[in-house]
Amino acid sequence: MLLAVCACGGARLAAQQDDERPEIIKALELENAGKYREAAALFRTALQARPSANGILGLERVYAELGASDSLLAPLQTLIAAEPREAIYRTVQLRTLQILRRGDALRDAFEQWLHAVPRDAAPYREYARILIQLGRLAAADSVVSRGRVALGSVHDLEYENAQLRAAMGEWVPSAQAWRRVLTDSPHLAIAAAYALAPAPAAQREIVLATLASPPAQPGPRRALAELDLSWGRPQDAWDALRVLAPDTSAATMWEEFGDRAYSEERWSLARDALVSAVRVRRSSQLALRAATASLRAGNPTAAVALIPLAEFANDSARAAREYLPLHVTALAMLGRARDADALIASYDRFTTPVQRMRLAQLVATAWVRAGDMGRARDALRAAGPDADSSEAAGWLALYEGHLSTARLLLRTARDPSPELALALGILARTKGDSAPRLGAAFLSLSRGDSVAAAAKFADASTWHPEVSSALLLVAARLQDAHGTDATPLWARIVADHPATPEAVESELEWARALRKKGDTAGAVTHLEHLILSAPQSALLPQARRELELARGTVPAG
Repeated sequence: MLLAVCACGGARLAAQQDDERPEIIKALELENAGKYREAAALFRTALQARPSANGILGLERVYAELGASDSLLAPLQTLIAAEPREAIYRTVQLRTLQILRRGDALRDAFEQWLHAVPRDAAPYREYARILIQLGRLAAADSVVSRGRVALGSVHDLEYENAQLRAAMGEWVPSAQAWRRVLTDSPHLAIAAAYALAPAPAAQREIVLATLASPPAQPGPRRALAELDLSWGRPQDAWDALRVLAPDTSAATMWEEFGDRAYSEERWSLARDALVSAVRVRRSSQLALRAATASLRAGNPTAAVALIPLAEFANDSARAAREYLPLHVTALAMLGRARDADALIASYDRFTTPVQRMRLAQLVATAWVRAGDMGRARDALRAAGPDADSSEAAGWLALYEGHLSTARLLLRTARDPSPELALALGILARTKGDSAPRLGAAFLSLSRGDSVAAAAKFADASTWHPEVSSALLLVAARLQDAHGTDATPLWARIVADHPATPEAVESELEWARALRKKGDTAGAVTHLEHLILSAPQSALLPQARRELELARGTVPAG
């Protein structure tokens, strides 16, 4: 608010701030040091000598810290008498009277300001904002209406109108007002999203449609994306931003959205947003984040294209340090073990022993994806004697069904991933040291063959009854992700392993599938059974939500 007030000051005050006086600077230093009484005395002296925006705002702050805001009224009266049209003095006066809860004096100060500048929107604007903050919505509405009549339109009061409509629960008129505000003031997008976020579910679609109305402009689209995110619709949020014209303003929003998605591990969204930003405003660090997001989203080809190593021919040490691991990882994901090996060799003199070890593990992974376990072992041996105790050696042990070795090596892995969490969870519950069928299932999964992996996990479940429900659920997830009907597996888990956590998730997914197919009665039956049979489950809130959706008591949005 103080920044907005500074912007309202007259040209004379603004000019003085460009060349601030030593006493004001000293007062600011005292304020920052917490010496409020000394700062107040110096601010008052400076104001008496020559008024300035920093002087009155500084005095306002230090008196507020001292609990002496009433002491500000006398110097304000002197300043206003000298310059009755100066907006910054009037605004600080209104704020001070609000803090002191002097309602009648606040109203009188507004009327006096209005008398001094009858065709100016500032008095209406500042008074309406204060009334909204005080929760006096009817009075604020009256002020905005009065201003509309006096000024001939609500254009200069559109921000206050938008805030007021939201405070009164008039969500569509508020969205319409925000749409107009954001056209000229895109920096208010976050404020718009904050104001509109409490809109009830029944009105959200029309609020979103209002902000999405053409043309696609940065302010409304940023607010639209923020609302989508707050309402749990991240893909819709990106769809709102991606249609913007590719300029620097859009690139900034794309980069911010991509960084946010990156931190939340929404890799596909992060990739799309960061790649879009790179196309407009490329930098090596931005391209690196975009490439990393592409890798984690399962798109190694895009990662390699984003950072061609040829660009860093003049700085091979940096290329080896920052970009070589990314390229080798991408080649490993593509199963191009020979290319990865050759690339590592070309940068050998720029890599450290620790880095070579990690790169060798990536090459071993590439050979696994290529189907050559022997060469994967050779790649690890070439990295040195420590390779046999590495995370990559643990994965190879798991793929070959050597569970005790896999347990020992994988539990010390430094880079957590969904695949590692799955492996550790299964290993913790599996008995015995040899499990070739289970290893084959994980090997198919590492090669990206989800169909074969699902079949092998289901087969392994019959050989490992102690972890059968978990293996069946992995198979069901893979089938469902591939678009194959997983109902037989969910039904098998619920029937054969009813007391396990996997039974709860299976019944929930089964019910969701039935609801999507239109079998509402079947979905309700399973959800009611789940809620009654597993009252302590962490999935219970999701089950209740699904039940409400199935019964039609809440909108799907």
